[in-house]
Amino acid sequence: MNKRTLLLFAWSVLLLCMSCTSAFKLKKIESSDSPGWKSFRGDAQNTGFISTLTPTLDKLLWKYDMNRAVKFSPIIVGGMVVVGSLDKKLDFIDAVSGNELGYYKIASLVSTSPCGDEETIYFGWYNTKESLYALNLPKKQVRWKVILGDISASPKLKGDKIFVGTGDGSMWALEKTTGRKIWQFKSQNSILSTPACLENSAPWESDSLSLNTNEEMVYFGSTDGFLYALQAKSGKLNWKFKADGGIYSSPAIHDGMIFFGSVDGYLYALYLKDGSMAWKFRTGEDIYSSPAVTESLVYIGSNDYCMYALNQKTGELSWKFKTEGLVHSSPIVIGDALFFGSYDGNFYELNRYTGELLWKYQTKGMISASPAYYDGRIYIGSEDGYMYCFGR
Repeated sequence: MNKRTLLLFAWSVLLLCMSCTSAFKLKKIESSDSPGWKSFRGDAQNTGFISTLTPTLDKLLWKYDMNRAVKFSPIIVGGMVVVGSLDKKLDFIDAVSGNELGYYKIASLVSTSPCGDEETIYFGWYNTKESLYALNLPKKQVRWKVILGDISASPKLKGDKIFVGTGDGSMWALEKTTGRKIWQFKSQNSILSTPACLENSAPWESDSLSLNTNEEMVYFGSTDGFLYALQAKSGKLNWKFKADGGIYSSPAIHDGMIFFGSVDGYLYALYLKDGSMAWKFRTGEDIYSSPAVTESLVYIGSNDYCMYALNQKTGELSWKFKTEGLVHSSPIVIGDALFFGSYDGNFYELNRYTGELLWKYQTKGMISASPAYYDGRIYIGSEDGYMYCFGR
């Protein structure tokens, strides 16, 4: 190695070290006792529901400039809002004050909503081979990364496993501490649906609705039109159900049933036991939104500009609410209120029982992201480039 080559090599190493040390900056804050919102739909079953009663959350507390359109939903862990941006970074924001806490800079675009806990954040990002990353927060370093191919679905953390779907139609189960690949299940087309997980010991399950296995289960949709039910330990297929169109919607589980939308325009309700259909409801257009489920109603948005509320057991329409744009945003329910965004740029709060408009806030861009909740506050991103926090 000649002198010039040696100098160039040393300079490259120095630049790499500088890049690594400056890529992850994070200030420590005191977090609340609130459990946070640790995945795209808030819990392992994707219910999007917290029973806590709150007053109307109609006051803008802060907005944070992300510099780029916000298309992904945030999570809240350790008192921090964590959200990926089209600005090639993962942002960390104080959930109470809206102050910048730091960021993790990457070489490409973050491609999903993250999931995680106070120790580790898991997220996918775009590059030529696309990876899933595990980012250790206390140590401020990458814990592991794996090459899985195109990742466009938010990962799900459940127990000691991470589940994530990829563009080649694979659902992967990975060991959360190491990223070791446990199993791979192949569907027939891309997976953009975040999986829902359930243990057979769920307290609400009756004998008539019990599963055919004692294993923990994982459920997800594929753009091949099938909803799949796999054994979480082995990846073995328990059953699959064919809709009449691709499934982008992430399924939600409650009381022995699973709910999801399809681009055929239907909201489907299946029995967990065997995947047989309980009912389906036709909206006016394609469905990309994911459902929220409570003790009696299921809610979902549609490309017909409407938000729907349906009886869980019968599929009977309870009410629908018309916006002025597509509703890709997946609703969440906090106490007696329903929250969601629309392509008309509005963030809506409705009475979840009646569909009555309680309040709305107009942003300057379309809202395709879904809201998150933490400690009496609601968080939502807009394509105007801001992350918004509302409360009282």
